[in-house]
Amino acid sequence: MMPEGGPIIELKNVCKDLGGQRVLDRLNLSVERGETLVIMGRSGAGKSVILKHMVGLMSPDSGEVAFDGHRLSALDSRELQELRKRMVMLFQSSALFDSMSVGGNVSLGLRKHTRLGRDEIARVVERKLSAVGLSGTSAKMPAELSGGMRKRVGLARAISMDPEVVFYDEPTTGLDPITAGSINELILDTRNSLGVTGIVVTHDVASALKVGTRICLLDLGRIVFEGTPGQARQTDHPLMKQFLAGTAKVPGAAGKADSRL
Repeated sequence: MMPEGGPIIELKNVCKDLGGQRVLDRLNLSVERGETLVIMGRSGAGKSVILKHMVGLMSPDSGEVAFDGHRLSALDSRELQELRKRMVMLFQSSALFDSMSVGGNVSLGLRKHTRLGRDEIARVVERKLSAVGLSGTSAKMPAELSGGMRKRVGLARAISMDPEVVFYDEPTTGLDPITAGSINELILDTRNSLGVTGIVVTHDVASALKVGTRICLLDLGRIVFEGTPGQARQTDHPLMKQFLAGTAKVPGAAGKADSRL
């Protein structure tokens, strides 16, 4: 077992091939308790593949993935299911059930995995909706909500069972800057008020610098940069500078474009 306060998630020398292509190449990554780790990289670089390994939806071809000291490969299906109750995923699309009300969506895990009564579930749902700024919307249907509101409902559902870890898959994609900013604030509030560990996959540089306590850049199956937002802003690493600048040309490289783009 890991010592108290050690990393909650660890990937050690993880390799994964998909379609004959090496996606993760001896990747090493630790997630500390209480931090918000941001994973950035090109489209198709393997960011979502990392998330799927962390939650046990994928198994590495070689290497190990551990959650709170438990090697996922050593767990049977029941043990893995129990472990997953400690983590939740906020999907890019929010993944709400259109046939359920807002309250029905938020209460789904509570109804399935707890013995709480109807009144207590209703109180928990209202608390979580209030926490994301949607108090009084329990009876609404997802079709009545804007994209930003749907994201908020997804987050309310994600935190309904007080998870230890929340995975955010492109949380600000498709949102206007004001709404994206509110989602960033919610991610910060979730960490600060609940002590939740966050892993954020995003292409949104502004969001990464806002919510991340640590930023990792994935390229060619490995982490090629790792540091705080301040270190990311000051780094000389060419690919990290490229991401921050949002350009096909490496800043300061005599206008040379990255040949892999």
